Amino acid sequence: MLTHRLKILTSMIIALILVQGYTFFSQNPAVIPTQAENIKGLLSNLKFNPSSLTRLFTLNFADSPLTNPPTSPVNNNPFNYPTSDPNRPTPGDTGLINQTPTPYHLQPTTSSPPDDELVDFPVEDNDINNIPVAPTNPPKPTNKPKPTKPPKPTKVPTPPPITTTQRPGSTLTEIFNDVQKRECIPAALLYAFQTQETGPWWPINTASSKVKIYNKYGWWLDGTGNSCTGMGYHTATGVVPSDAADAGTVCQNALGGYDQGIMGILQISQDEENAAKKYITSVISGNIDRRVLFDNAVIFAIITKNRLGDPPTNCSDWPDDAIRTAAEKHYGACSDNYCENILKYYREYR
Repeated sequence: MLTHRLKILTSMIIALILVQGYTFFSQNPAVIPTQAENIKGLLSNLKFNPSSLTRLFTLNFADSPLTNPPTSPVNNNPFNYPTSDPNRPTPGDTGLINQTPTPYHLQPTTSSPPDDELVDFPVEDNDINNIPVAPTNPPKPTNKPKPTKPPKPTKVPTPPPITTTQRPGSTLTEIFNDVQKRECIPAALLYAFQTQETGPWWPINTASSKVKIYNKYGWWLDGTGNSCTGMGYHTATGVVPSDAADAGTVCQNALGGYDQGIMGILQISQDEENAAKKYITSVISGNIDRRVLFDNAVIFAIITKNRLGDPPTNCSDWPDDAIRTAAEKHYGACSDNYCENILKYYREYR
């Protein structure tokens, strides 16, 4: 009768412990889930042998470990511990209840507890955002291709100096284009001045047979050409100078004023020729004379650039202000519509 009562009392105690334990863990989700799982595993795997209690209360110690020790502690262990998971955290030495619970807003729970059991934890505004995150290497910006510089125009090689008495060019167009390459002055500018100065006697389409005669050094000395036709007389006096084969010939009425010895298709004075001699040696090797068509154009190009001081770098096209300055320097003023006429002709030939 006593044994039966003890069994009932023991069953009630065990049932009460199980119910209280299950109620505790169900109402306290703040406990680390892995720890709760361990405890539940221990309780669920607990195997109770009723005969052990009978022997305990009847003081039957026949199977006491002091007299009959187990031969294999592993096989006789009454508890079946759950298999250890290496990825689960190991409970601390202080026990499961005393473990510091994870803050509620960071717990990985699958269901929410009742509203009356929620605990408000102080949370900073940026608490979650301030969780340190492992820095990632930001992608390096790709280097943008650098814009390539426009290639510089290839410099036209300078022709070698002229050593023959026959100058290059069999037409006025060829002569002016050759001077542009050598002296970096627009051929259209040479056209404009020549048209203004001697256009009625030397049109731009003058025959090459005539050009060849007056484009050779010494044509006035051997009588090959005519000084009046070749503009080989002084403009101020209208008379052919004394060094020519037809010296003294009157080609036009005297204009009066100081005789500067102006001659040639671009009307170059003696002083201008002398000033250009030291610069012209790289173009013409030997004697020069403003009565030669090519020599006259080269002398004009040199003195015009020197008058400007800082001539434009574009060899084929100059701005209007440079054209006006060149015209004013050559004529001495912009009177008689000289500058306007030069600019007009330049625009036509450009």
